[in-house]
Amino acid sequence: MRNRACFFLFFVLLMSGCSSQDLSKKDYYEKGLEFLKSGNSNGAIVAFKKAIEKDQSFFEARFQLAFAYILHNKYENAERELQKVLRLNPSYDEARLSLAKVYVNTGRSDEAIDEINNYIKEKKNNPEAYVIMASAYASKNNFTGAEQTLHETLEKFPDSNSTKIALAGTYVANGKSEKAGRILQDVLEEEKTNKKALYLLAYIKKQKGDIESVIHLYNRILEIDSDDMNAKFELGLAYLMNKRNDEAEEIADYLKKNYKKRPEGPYLMGMIQYSKKEVDQAIVSLKEAVMIADIPQANYYLGLALLSKGNLEQATGEFQRAVDGNPQMVQARLLLALTHLKKGRPEAAEHEAQRALETDQNNAFAHNILGSAYLALGKGDMAMEEFDRAIELNPGLVDASLKKGALNLLSGREDKAEEEFLSAVKNAPDMLNARLVLARYYFKNKRFGDAINILNEGLKEKPGDAVLYNIMGSAYLALEDLKNAVLNFDNAIKAMPDFLLPYFNLALVYLKEGNKENAITECNRILKLDNNNVRALLMLARIMENDKRENEALSYYMKAKTQGDPAAHMSLAAYYQKRNESRKAIGVLDEALNIDSKNIQVMDMKGRVYIAMNNHDKALSEFREMAKISPIPGSQRIAELHSLMGDDESAIRELRGLPVEGTDRIKILMQIVNIYLKKKDYKAAQSTSEEIISIAPERDAGYMTLSSVYFANHEYANALDALMKAEKINPDNLKTKISIGNAYVRMKDYDNALNAFHRLAETNPEYAPAYFFQANTLELMGKRKAAVEQHEKALEISPNYAPSLNNLAYLYAEGFGPVDKAHEMAKRAREIAPRDGSVADTLGWVLFKKGNYEEALRHFEEALRYLPDEPTIHYHAGLAYLKVGNSDKSRSQLEQSILLGQKSDFPEADTAKKLLKEIMEK
Repeated sequence: MRNRACFFLFFVLLMSGCSSQDLSKKDYYEKGLEFLKSGNSNGAIVAFKKAIEKDQSFFEARFQLAFAYILHNKYENAERELQKVLRLNPSYDEARLSLAKVYVNTGRSDEAIDEINNYIKEKKNNPEAYVIMASAYASKNNFTGAEQTLHETLEKFPDSNSTKIALAGTYVANGKSEKAGRILQDVLEEEKTNKKALYLLAYIKKQKGDIESVIHLYNRILEIDSDDMNAKFELGLAYLMNKRNDEAEEIADYLKKNYKKRPEGPYLMGMIQYSKKEVDQAIVSLKEAVMIADIPQANYYLGLALLSKGNLEQATGEFQRAVDGNPQMVQARLLLALTHLKKGRPEAAEHEAQRALETDQNNAFAHNILGSAYLALGKGDMAMEEFDRAIELNPGLVDASLKKGALNLLSGREDKAEEEFLSAVKNAPDMLNARLVLARYYFKNKRFGDAINILNEGLKEKPGDAVLYNIMGSAYLALEDLKNAVLNFDNAIKAMPDFLLPYFNLALVYLKEGNKENAITECNRILKLDNNNVRALLMLARIMENDKRENEALSYYMKAKTQGDPAAHMSLAAYYQKRNESRKAIGVLDEALNIDSKNIQVMDMKGRVYIAMNNHDKALSEFREMAKISPIPGSQRIAELHSLMGDDESAIRELRGLPVEGTDRIKILMQIVNIYLKKKDYKAAQSTSEEIISIAPERDAGYMTLSSVYFANHEYANALDALMKAEKINPDNLKTKISIGNAYVRMKDYDNALNAFHRLAETNPEYAPAYFFQANTLELMGKRKAAVEQHEKALEISPNYAPSLNNLAYLYAEGFGPVDKAHEMAKRAREIAPRDGSVADTLGWVLFKKGNYEEALRHFEEALRYLPDEPTIHYHAGLAYLKVGNSDKSRSQLEQSILLGQKSDFPEADTAKKLLKEIMEK
């Protein structure tokens, strides 16, 4: 939304004349215009209302009143006034255009497009109408439609700079800033005083961090219009970012003096004073700003200033106001949690830290605070988990200098954070922890080359180099440079032969390459150093299991179990479970509970094994014991079991009876929705989803859950609407973007689906699923060659991405690539996803195409174990049985495929019927 906002930066304000018969109404009208010009929209609203009181048919005043409402984001009021204007004067074109803009800004893009289409029928020579139509397309994320509309407009009106600027805005919103910049430069060549172009260009430069250019551009705007208050404020912020405090302060003084009823002056002054460590003065200025208007960022900095003075109570209040105004402001929420901790309110701190993690689950500071809250609440194990996670994400949370860097990260000042981390390394070059923190920072930002460089600089030809080499190996691994990854892991081992992590990493690299023997060698090297290492024993066990070396696999599982680690017991139990030896699995889990009687993971697994044995009474008993130790997961399992047994009401009662708040409450309600969906009680599922929305309107979870209800009930347009709302709340959720594309697919709107997935790939070029879903959509459009290209792109990014391996193998087998390569890919997909029925089916189909019918049949039969209701797999099995000469089984499988195909999409239905008829006639 933020990027798209630049597309709607400007409204055209046309000053209309008014009747001179009533000087009083004219005076109010002129006063309102003066208020608008000075930036006092509140005063303008009052003045225009007074003018209308004098003359209810004064449509020019109503139009300007609507404009003032728009400035306040009061779109409902604006719409009402514009409708009245059009009733009074149906030919008032500007009112019709402004009404369309209101529709765009209230998410009613289709109404905006209808309004503009009606307008264009009568008036085809106004490019602004087409610009508004493009903005309507852009607000629907249909950037292709927006760009096409604007290009067509420029063909009709090649000299329309407003259209060019709108096209540039669309490019910015769609991540094409370079293109946008070129268009804006062309506009400014023709029209050097075009403020809209200058504003948008300044926005682009600011996004790139080119502050000198930002300063230059805002100065150009002020040369054109010295009274442009917004340009003054933005220039002041740019000066502050560029450490030109005196010039920033001069602007702040000017704004305070000339715009006394606006918050920008005191807000800017407070920021300057805070940066100069003039905390008392900053507090006064920021308080003045927030008294004039609600600015969450000002509340946040006021809270910081108050906190630095030790005023916990007031700081807490300001941080609370900041998150009330902007629930996604993580840094304010974390400091709110911190103040709660300092005031001895761990429950409140826990709640806020969890809310922060909902927005940014990889925030080390949030995990650290949550761990501190758990510790204060006496939840030692949970605290340790959070501390471990915090250290994993950011090992430097122990050093004072590094804490300063972390605080800068928390405040969104990443350049300052990096500066602090670099300073820590410079001041203590031999301090391993400081170097590791900086490397972790680079890892987080995917700057793997920088991470390698900073780690390489720390090498001292000492044993401690092992840690640096190991992380460098991980960086090369992230870059898919396996050769250098192996080299660095080897160097780590040479530097410190008893350091086990690089051995494990080498084993993982070899497994990634499919080199099982080398992986086994690395595990054995670990066992020479630590002959009872559970992780190495389990890795060997899984390698042997996947290689069908059952006796060796069991031997390693058994040896791992003797070390007394419950994780080893669970691995052995899973091994038995896969072989339908459930009683042995229960016995092993009982042994684990003798070691740790309160291990809920073991209890959970034991209950699930009983379910697999159809012993629901014992499963229920196990889950009840689990609930005594950990009520929420225990009750969730009890509810799942009730639902499995067909007693959905008891399941819902169990979940509704849990006394939980916050995140847990939402998770419980989501589970209840799933139960209603199983019952096909869509009304209750929808109601419960709306309950989630009412509990947490600032989160996307409710709308995502609601969309799943609509999907289940085949209401794809409603699902799309819910997903659009979810995306507005959390634009970074990739799952939402994929679901939006899939909603279009379900609606058979393949063009919009393809656009959605294409945008996802443009903004996340290293995200393999973006290309996978493009490929699937292209297949549905009958464009199989293009689908092959997209799958190949996905595999360039992620060579072991099983969905694309599977689907590309199938396409190759169908004649769109070499069958031998299809076989290789299908086998790799099967190794990665051994329990995926569709993957087993693909491997079978490739083998079938190669004429290896017996082996193909084995994979089809295994696929049917996982997907017994999939008609295509039954069809494939029928073909294979026919090829091996078993007509009876072929007939049975074909009949089953036709029967199941009546309830689902089965493209091979006609072929199956024809083949069945031929078999029956023989």
